[in-house]
Amino acid sequence: MIGLIRSLLQNCIDRIDAGNSNISADEEIEIIELLKRYTDKDRNLSKYQACKYLNMSRATFDNYVREGKIPKGKKEAGFKELLWKESELRALCLHSKIRAH
Repeated sequence: MIGLIRSLLQNCIDRIDAGNSNISADEEIEIIELLKRYTDKDRNLSKYQACKYLNMSRATFDNYVREGKIPKGKKEAGFKELLWKESELRALCLHSKIRAH
C-alpha cells in the first residue's frame, strides 16, 4: 500500500515539475491540508485554542505577545487567522513562568 501512495505522489510531483499539474487553487489548498495532516504532527492552534491551551485570557495572551513572551502567530496558506504551533507553546511553558494545563 505504501508503494502505491509513493507512486501517486511521485506522479503528482512529476506533473508539477513538468508544469502541467492542472490543479485548481481550491484543489491546491485541499492537497496541502491533507498532506499536512499526515506529515505535520504538530498541531496549529488559533488564538482561541492557544489561550485555552495556556489557560489564559485573550488580553493576557495579547500582552505576552506584545512583550515577546509568546512569539507572534504565523500566517499559513489557506487560513485567515494567525496560528501558533502547539510544540512552541509547550516549550514556552517548560522554560518560563507560563503554565499550560
